[in-house]
Amino acid sequence: MMREAIRRLSDRAELLLVTALCFSWFIVSSLLVLLAGHRRFEMTSGAAAGAIALELLLLALSFFILRTRGWTLDRLGLRFSWKAAAAGIPLFILYLLIYLVTATLLLQVWPGARYALTFRFANSAPFWLLLLFIVVNSFFEETVVTAYVVTALSRNGAAMAITASTLLRFTYHLYQGPLASISILPLGLLFGTMFWRWRNVWPLIVAHTVANVVALAVMPQG
Repeated sequence: MMREAIRRLSDRAELLLVTALCFSWFIVSSLLVLLAGHRRFEMTSGAAAGAIALELLLLALSFFILRTRGWTLDRLGLRFSWKAAAAGIPLFILYLLIYLVTATLLLQVWPGARYALTFRFANSAPFWLLLLFIVVNSFFEETVVTAYVVTALSRNGAAMAITASTLLRFTYHLYQGPLASISILPLGLLFGTMFWRWRNVWPLIVAHTVANVVALAVMPQG
């Protein structure tokens, strides 16, 4: 009965259901953190394990919905190849250059953005668990916010699909403060454009994973 109800959903209802399921909690949490002005987050072993479990659960529910509606791994761009994965390295370098240029331009216009809600990260989780969280998070985000959203909206054209994906990505990163969240906009456009062209999500997953590891290494601690 549930499967039949899922099959009867319109394409628009499917898009709303999947994106709300996967990101409503993160968007609300991001806004609450932003409004409260929290500047510090501690990643404990419990927090890392909980985040991994939550994202895996959301992925499983989303895949159940999409599989029921006829989606395949190929349609989501999940055809793995080492060539596609290796493309994530130059994509990360381009990602980093765009981020640095965007952040530099933003600081020229608004120097105070460097200090506005600077996000500080304290980690007490073991490295292997934190690395597992980064990999799961990168897979979760790129599979849903890029591969799914862009593909689901592809009939509306590249501009609409890529912009929607980028704005969704922006909303759940607001907690990081203006410098990081605004700099994410061109990165969302880059990832959306690359997926539109390649229709393979693995370069994005690899680039995102490397970017998160680098960000962890340079992020203010304490």
